Amino acid sequence: MNEVNKRCQEIIEKLNLNPRVVTHEPILNYETAERVDKELGLTGTETKTLFLKGKSNNYYLFITLSDVRMDSKVLKSLFGEKVSLVNGEEMKKVTGMQPGCMTPFGLEDKLIKSIVVDTKIDEEDLLILAFGSETMSMEISPQDLHKILEYSYESIILL
Repeated sequence: MNEVNKRCQEIIEKLNLNPRVVTHEPILNYETAERVDKELGLTGTETKTLFLKGKSNNYYLFITLSDVRMDSKVLKSLFGEKVSLVNGEEMKKVTGMQPGCMTPFGLEDKLIKSIVVDTKIDEEDLLILAFGSETMSMEISPQDLHKILEYSYESIILL
């Protein structure tokens, strides 16, 4: 376990949650994720967490379902500034995460200014998301994910 995995684990323990956490081969794309989900019997819907940076150099997260495209204009209006995806090198340096497997929580305190959560995730029974690294995933209810996000971030915007 890396430091982000440990922080993720500490958060779910502190909140007394019991999501299914699995270890697997590195997942860096949706094709591998789909295969690993089947192999491990994960039945939730894949999500994605986009790591964004604004013109002000603030960092943001956008959490949505894996097949939803980012609408830059909508995010600009929500964050109050133009945002773009952080490049892979900067993402690794700042978060320790690999592109394609960003975790939505467990990051360093105060790194993320605000997050946008797509409420489409609430329509699913279970969600699958990165758990601090490309080799760990978590299957969790949308309700429990919201508990984690409310614990982890001061500014949450629902879309």
